[in-house]
Amino acid sequence: MQATDKPIPMTDINDIKPLENLVVDWSLLLYILGAVLILAVIGAVVYFWKKHRNQKRISVEVTILPHEAALRLLDALADVENIDGKVFYFSLSNILRTYIQAIYNINALEMTTEELLPKVDLLNLNKEMHHGLKYLLRSTDPVKFAGVPATLSKMQQDLAFVRSFVNQTER
Repeated sequence: MQATDKPIPMTDINDIKPLENLVVDWSLLLYILGAVLILAVIGAVVYFWKKHRNQKRISVEVTILPHEAALRLLDALADVENIDGKVFYFSLSNILRTYIQAIYNINALEMTTEELLPKVDLLNLNKEMHHGLKYLLRSTDPVKFAGVPATLSKMQQDLAFVRSFVNQTER
């Protein structure tokens, strides 16, 4: 650099500006929190009101006795002319086993016929009912599982026997 050279002043460069103090407006945050709180309170009130309203309803359970249920189901099965033999005997067996389970506390629905027959021997039944029940239980399996055709007269007899069994063992 020469002694006569003067430095050229830089006019386009400015100094660093000082930090600005930012002022936080807390009032907006307070409005938002207030709105959220009001919505939460309204939601809680609606929830508890609905819950309390549902609890005021009185639930009435009508208990139907096992023999009444069995007789109703047997009445629904009475149209033997229009039911397939296999479907008829599955339904009849289910009604009978459900009734036995309810009356005698034997898990008849879960037992095979061979498991159920010894339990039938322990029931307090007259001789006619005892033999008829064992015969019916044995005679339904071939129709249900082996495809043996069922006759209309046999289906009517078995339906009448189950109805009679329910009526005689009613407690």
